[in-house]
Amino acid sequence: MKIYRICLLLITILISLNACQEKESIIDISSLNLTLSKSRILGDNIDFSTVTVVDQEGRSAIGNVTIYFGTSVITGDKIKYSAPLKSKVYAEYKGIKSNEADIEVIEDKGLKFEKNVLIEQYTGTWCGYCPRAINQINILEIVDKKVVHSALHLNDLFAFSLNSSLFQSFGFTGVPTVHADRVSVWNGSASELSALHSPSRVGMSMEVTGNKDGITALIKVRFGYKFTDGLELSVYLLHDSLVAEQANYYNTDPSSPYYQMGSKMPNFIHRNVLLNAGTNMFGDAIPADSVDIGGNYSKKILFTNFRCDNVKMMRVIAHVTYQGGAQAGKVLNCIKANLGEKKGFVFAPK
Repeated sequence: MKIYRICLLLITILISLNACQEKESIIDISSLNLTLSKSRILGDNIDFSTVTVVDQEGRSAIGNVTIYFGTSVITGDKIKYSAPLKSKVYAEYKGIKSNEADIEVIEDKGLKFEKNVLIEQYTGTWCGYCPRAINQINILEIVDKKVVHSALHLNDLFAFSLNSSLFQSFGFTGVPTVHADRVSVWNGSASELSALHSPSRVGMSMEVTGNKDGITALIKVRFGYKFTDGLELSVYLLHDSLVAEQANYYNTDPSSPYYQMGSKMPNFIHRNVLLNAGTNMFGDAIPADSVDIGGNYSKKILFTNFRCDNVKMMRVIAHVTYQGGAQAGKVLNCIKANLGEKKGFVFAPK
């Protein structure tokens, strides 16, 4: 019994010492410094700025202080809001007040855009199974006007030199392979793309001018959000009607639109063939200071020395992707325009 009492007394002393130490560390705060991860946020009650508060020793004090957003007290360390305003943020602990940080909430107006889906078809004139994917894409473009298609040929007369490196970077090993927004393999159903059409915080416009000697694309990008993982812009030149023989394994399949068209279909029209890249295949970095709420970025690309069977069938496509982070490579939006065409920003319905 005596040993039990001694143990109980030691435990009580240890608990008291810990409580004193905790109390002492809290009382030891003599100054506070507050910072925000972002000084501007979108007023959609989703975008947020993270609050960091440290004491005079650089230790986090976030659990000990009260954080004020204007006259309101916030719970946790994130500031969200649903209406435009300019305000101050500060922290207090027992009469000790931190510095004040400015924050602006931007009205969510004209900052959400219709989302097109990029469909990249890896193919080859030698690939007998590829007509199936070709037909699926032809149907898709009829039922879904918000897809941007490009055909990246491998190991044939239409192959661009950098197509293989892009293909291999995703771990693909065979064709036909159709990549949607560089995040998922498309299996042929339009419904698979529904989620990828959700409104985007990146809008794009493009004007394409020129002739058989040179084609210029002016791409403009507008941002409805401050993306922190970095963004990249890719711009490609396509030809929409190159003609060549196409292998066909569906010649004996009555359910195929290519039934009895020959095991090798002559004079087959190959659509949206990628001829050249005006940027890195994975994209050129967009300057970080342009990527902000309401920010704008523009880039002009000149294509020369390209194959041109019919200049009227030339077109340019462009897309913006995440440069890094958990969604690296994912397409945020894309656009296409034919030679002589000018396309403006398309805002999402309210």
